[in-house]
Amino acid sequence: MRNGLPSAVLRFISLACRCLAWALVALVVADALLPAGPRSLLLPLNGAVSACVPAPLSGLFVFPTPFGGAFRGDFAILAVVLLVIDWLVARLSASVDRAA
Repeated sequence: MRNGLPSAVLRFISLACRCLAWALVALVVADALLPAGPRSLLLPLNGAVSACVPAPLSGLFVFPTPFGGAFRGDFAILAVVLLVIDWLVARLSASVDRAA
């Protein structure tokens, strides 16, 4: 039971990365598909997320969509990175559990 706390912390980090990644996926879809009115409500959220995107990735692979929105490739890449981190941390948590 001595490894219970590190494993729990790792599981929490894994879950946080997964939730953030899926929230980013939802934001990418909303930015690409929503009409202009509802999409304008997302501007503050897009600004906050853009501030968190690393500079080399910011604005990368941003394409207009036929629906009037934009596919945010930088957000999509960040979501994939978060899902990979989630997977790595989940595996690390499982190995800590096995070592106990």
